[in-house]
Amino acid sequence: MNRTSTGGPPKPDTSYFDRRSATYDRDEVHHRVVSLLLAAADIRPGSRVLDVATGTGILALAVAPGVGPTGQVVGVDISPGMLAEARRKAADVGVRNIDFVLADAERLHFPDRSFDQIFCASSLVLMSDIPRALRHWCDLLRPGGGIAFDTPARPFGLSQMIAESAAGHGVRLAYADVADTPGKCRRLLEAAGFEVVAVRTERAAATPVALDAAIAFWDSRLDHPAWQALRQSSPATRDAVRSDYIGRVTAAAVGGYVPNDTALNIAAGRKPA
Repeated sequence: MNRTSTGGPPKPDTSYFDRRSATYDRDEVHHRVVSLLLAAADIRPGSRVLDVATGTGILALAVAPGVGPTGQVVGVDISPGMLAEARRKAADVGVRNIDFVLADAERLHFPDRSFDQIFCASSLVLMSDIPRALRHWCDLLRPGGGIAFDTPARPFGLSQMIAESAAGHGVRLAYADVADTPGKCRRLLEAAGFEVVAVRTERAAATPVALDAAIAFWDSRLDHPAWQALRQSSPATRDAVRSDYIGRVTAAAVGGYVPNDTALNIAAGRKPA
């Protein structure tokens, strides 16, 4: 069954994610994150799983076999384009125990204690109020239920360079520092009412980026929701940040390629029994 949320605040701008839906799965980092999160959770047959910001359903489809025919996976997302792709993929492989729902992950209308496990892949830092979102999700878990999420950790490649350039001009991009250390992830979990199961940092293999591609990265990602504060700054500020960023990547380039080392924090928590 596919449902659409009603009521609540005005629908957010989903154009970036709608536009990305057809090619989202080609980015290997999303599949890597899913593997890491699934490894951090205990999924059993019959479980009810909530996949927050499911996107094209990569995680939802991966976890569905684990819950089996007596379990259920619910994937929620604000992007109709992403959900259309997720539903198409589920139909193609004949998966019947997934329900994709158009909804705001920070204002869900499921009853408390509805789920055994919650996942949030590549999206926690995009929430408008992360502590509140985590408390909300904690309410949706049964006692003893688990949560697993990832956050950018330092180093975070080109995106970190942009965040540092923006900070130098008075623009804070929250994704760069809200949960960039294991300690911050632990504190977020504990403040939301979770017991910390594990938090670890996973580094990715370095993949240098050609200098011209690193510069083009700015223009190709400026409309990303994570950069909203930068997009809403004055044109003069944006120009200054762009100039600073280009200077950084140019100075970092070796043989025409810019190092793009990245890392992720993988956090797992449990609602007290």
